[in-house]
Amino acid sequence: METTSLYADWKKIYPRYQSGFFRSLRLWVYGLELAIFFLLPWMRWDRPAGLPDQAVLFDLPGRKFYIFSLEIWPQDIFLLAFLLIAAAIGLFFMTALAGRVFCGYMCFQTVWTDWFLLVEKIFEGNRNARMKFDHAPWSGRKAVVKIGKHGVWLLVSAWTGMTFVLYFGDAPQLLGQFLDGSVPFAAWFTFLFLTVTTYIMAGFAREQVCIYMCPYARFQGVMFDEDTIIVAYHPELGEPREANRRKRNLLGAQVGACIDCDSCVTVCPTGIDIRNGQQYECITCGACIDACDSVRAKVGMASRLIRYTSLREMRSGKTQWLRGRILVYTALLSIFLGGIVYYLASHVPVEFTVIGHRQPLYILQSDGSIQNNYTVRVLNMTATPQSYVLTMSGLAGTRLTIGAVETYSPEGAPVLEVAPGSVTPFTAYVRQESAHVESGRRDIVFHLRAVTPQGGEASYQSVFMRP
Repeated sequence: METTSLYADWKKIYPRYQSGFFRSLRLWVYGLELAIFFLLPWMRWDRPAGLPDQAVLFDLPGRKFYIFSLEIWPQDIFLLAFLLIAAAIGLFFMTALAGRVFCGYMCFQTVWTDWFLLVEKIFEGNRNARMKFDHAPWSGRKAVVKIGKHGVWLLVSAWTGMTFVLYFGDAPQLLGQFLDGSVPFAAWFTFLFLTVTTYIMAGFAREQVCIYMCPYARFQGVMFDEDTIIVAYHPELGEPREANRRKRNLLGAQVGACIDCDSCVTVCPTGIDIRNGQQYECITCGACIDACDSVRAKVGMASRLIRYTSLREMRSGKTQWLRGRILVYTALLSIFLGGIVYYLASHVPVEFTVIGHRQPLYILQSDGSIQNNYTVRVLNMTATPQSYVLTMSGLAGTRLTIGAVETYSPEGAPVLEVAPGSVTPFTAYVRQESAHVESGRRDIVFHLRAVTPQGGEASYQSVFMRP
């Protein structure tokens, strides 16, 4: 019985290194990304005494994120949701505008794969030399070259895993703990996991990640339209193809500009032929444009057969930039980014909650007054101790006191002392004189104000219960 596989057999792709404008542009972008990733954990930042001086630090044990001048607490976790939504919308916007340009210029998989390919080129040569070298029988030289290449790959992978871990602790101290073996198990596990996955994904999986594993490759096509900028081959200029120079001269105008050299195919990191039309495997890196341009320059052809364009431009010569989905994505991205900026600009460094005691709901005093008890929790999100004045409004004839607090403001309001970066609970007693007591519940508002402007202020609405 004959069976048919639904999947094509995997064949190793040997992308040829091709210099050119878009290769140089990608190298600049790749270099910037790598510099940011590897140098950021070592960058210092001036913060108040008692806070870490690492510019970007994700302090999981302390449940705080430090990003330059920002200090993000667990209470700000919704910012992460806003940021992820904004990133997704930004990706949709980028895709609708310029296809998979993110994949070709900014994706970590692309950046590290290109780095590994450069190492492979240094050890084994360009495309033809690598193919010949792989198919040659094993020898002492081949073993040394292969070991050297994989050794550098492992060093790059380990450097990558180590750098990622350094974002979660003081970089110099954490590196010292790695060297003396005292680092926690979680750090070892993360380091080894990222080392192995980087080595496999960038060294072996390569284009398989872009084609099969990445979900973005599967759904990005629904965001394309006729005005999306893609890398495209112009068949009206290149067809019919003819590689033989003598035949081209004989046929003259009856042949297209494409000389069928396959340079655009040999440089493609995913192994596709751009001349077959738009394909989801294309990561819009522009390598085929550099390859075709270099051949055109050698043979003296004026027409640019492969370029960044849109289907509408290929058909009518003009791209419509302002269109519905672009405007919608722009508006949504502006809303979410604006919301993040507004929150960070208006954020106060103190939060507090007031929870009324339910057992009992209220206490009837011997003089006819009514007392409610509350638990007040104050979070001081500054790096210095703070003194807060607690007041209450919305209820006539009341007095607010705090248990175990002896300091009161000149107006008679209790002053709460809270240590930096901590949550402190207090028990508050609110008593309404009998002359002002009415039946039913009443909405009240607690106000918290720091003595110094750096401490901020906040309010919390609660309820005063009565018979």
